Amino acid sequence: MESKKNASRILSGWKSSDIPLYVSPAKKAAQGRQVQLPQVQAPSLEGLAVKVPAPKGFTAAQVRKRFLELARPWATERARLPTEKLAWGDEVLLNLAGYCQGRLIPFSVKTREWLLMEPEPLLPGLYEAIVGQAPVKGLVADVTLPDDYPVASLRGASARFPIQILAAREVTYPVLDSPGFLQAFGRGKTIEEATQSVVAQMKEEHTQLLLLQAQQLVLAEVARRTAVELPREVVDEEIRRRWGATEGAAVAELNFSDEEQEESLNTWLQDESMRQEMQFRLRIALALGAIIQRDHLTLTPERVEKLLFDEAASQGLSPAAVVASLKAEPQQHARIEQVAWHLLAVDHVMKQAKIEFEGA
Repeated sequence: MESKKNASRILSGWKSSDIPLYVSPAKKAAQGRQVQLPQVQAPSLEGLAVKVPAPKGFTAAQVRKRFLELARPWATERARLPTEKLAWGDEVLLNLAGYCQGRLIPFSVKTREWLLMEPEPLLPGLYEAIVGQAPVKGLVADVTLPDDYPVASLRGASARFPIQILAAREVTYPVLDSPGFLQAFGRGKTIEEATQSVVAQMKEEHTQLLLLQAQQLVLAEVARRTAVELPREVVDEEIRRRWGATEGAAVAELNFSDEEQEESLNTWLQDESMRQEMQFRLRIALALGAIIQRDHLTLTPERVEKLLFDEAASQGLSPAAVVASLKAEPQQHARIEQVAWHLLAVDHVMKQAKIEFEGA
């Protein structure tokens, strides 16, 4: 009896906010937990040099695909009726996940994602199984994963993809060489001129990709020069956070059980390519932090403000909207400042590097 009274007194003293709420494995992983990062000595930037491989040319198929991507705003769309069959070129809203030997394939989950119905070499037979089906339907596609599948351990394996079709739309492009479309498209008076304009944009985009590739090669060399032993728990925590913010959020939205969510997380933790990527990111972060201290880099308010407004402009936001957002969510400023420190350090490192572009 006394124990019941004690329990009653204890419970009566609790507020609803004191009672721990249920937290899913995905949300718990995304929230993260404290880990002790190792100390590192800043790597030398002397003799930092990389060579960027020569770029490949564009194929006719690549040019046409980019042309259609740029022309998409001028296409018309019509929702597919439940009695219609899906066709190549349709855009389909899907939930899907892949399984191999009864286990969830890492990075395979997609939720409420619009996808273009076109053959996918990495998943042969997947979209072929969808074409000809009715919208708003569930099905299972059997796929043999190709020899170049990103997860090395699954290459050549048989996989099953349960698919839920939520909606579909037929997309009709205008006649691409018609005067009306070409005038609206604004890239030339003829289809040849428009195509040349698209190719020029592709070259400009590819130049940016080459610069990004050069940066990745430089940072990879900096990481190689950074002497540090990364504890397994630190790498695991980085993977957990990434999973919680991406696939973890997706499997939670699909109402996977806690056991299934944990299984999904474990496939990420056991994936060697994911572990290598996280080790690389951690090495870079630790190296850049040490370089900032050694080289006495300083972050000015003007640089943070520029980064802030550049990001706003890229998303079509006004400076006033950004200021209002920061007032509503002050924690965003800390995130922006962290990004600014990273960009400052990367810019400092890149200025020390000698970069050679093959074929230039």
